[in-house]
Amino acid sequence: MTSTPSTFVAHDAHDILQSLPTLFGFHVEESIVAVATYGDRRRFGFRLRIDLPPPEAVDLEAGRIASYLEQHEADGVVLVVLTNDQEVALDLLDAVHVELDEAGIEVVVRVRADGRRYWTDALGAPAEGVSYTPSDHHLSIVQAVAAGQQILPGRETLVDRFAAVAGDRRIWLEHATGTIIDEVVPVIARSDPDRLGETGMSVVGPILDRLVAGGRVLDADLLRIAVWVSSVKVRDAVWARIDRDTAGDMLRVLTLVSGSVVPPFEPAVLSLTAFAAWLTGDGTQALIAVERALRADPDYSMARLVLDVLEHGMSPSHWTDFVDGGHDRPSDDG
Repeated sequence: MTSTPSTFVAHDAHDILQSLPTLFGFHVEESIVAVATYGDRRRFGFRLRIDLPPPEAVDLEAGRIASYLEQHEADGVVLVVLTNDQEVALDLLDAVHVELDEAGIEVVVRVRADGRRYWTDALGAPAEGVSYTPSDHHLSIVQAVAAGQQILPGRETLVDRFAAVAGDRRIWLEHATGTIIDEVVPVIARSDPDRLGETGMSVVGPILDRLVAGGRVLDADLLRIAVWVSSVKVRDAVWARIDRDTAGDMLRVLTLVSGSVVPPFEPAVLSLTAFAAWLTGDGTQALIAVERALRADPDYSMARLVLDVLEHGMSPSHWTDFVDGGHDRPSDDG
């Protein structure tokens, strides 16, 4: 089961900087961050983190950021640039600010920081900036960790989490996957093709239920999920289980599967993982997962769909409205 973190109230720029790891799951460096705010109380919602663009791409990136925030219907936005080059930070903040003004989105606060000092545009803010030290003991992080969130050292650690398995374990998993294939193929051969989704889910469903409930994780079960979801009908049945309420638990389970899957079964597993991550609001994990899916199969349609959703900044709430409106989810077999 997922836990609901305690509410943390950011009172100033210092609190915002200290809470960034809880918004993205890792310590942020050399990036621009935009956090949408909603309502009179300026509740945090949609957030994005983008690597700093080269100087010639600043205006283009600023337009993209504003477009994403518009699509997520932000009332306001908190802007943060973290870099050692404060001239770059100012140029980027100014460019994004112009785009947000044109879009009618309020800039609640602008912050730039280098990991040691931060600067804001607040009236009376010191020109030399304010000293600060990033701390894993800040209240925002303590509350997040207590609620079960893991804070990673950086984005590369998150990339490593979704990296293809290697070494001796890969050799063992390839052999074990062969055993699972020998188990699955005869079942498929004697199944009614029109009921293949039901057949596959009779195996996969109970495994998912047990893992979501925190049951024992067995490599064989992770590999069964990986092999079965290579069938579009089974993949789509698993996909249908992922909604805003279940996405967090499904992401946790599918991340485990992603850490064990071997070729040629990566595309479906990583696409489902990416979708679950996106529905939780974690675009970073979604992008990392979908990039691995597309490296395995550049033409895999579900992966391309998820990538398109991410690149256009589509809000998960729009997907919920789409499905709740009675529309069928896209599928390779129509």
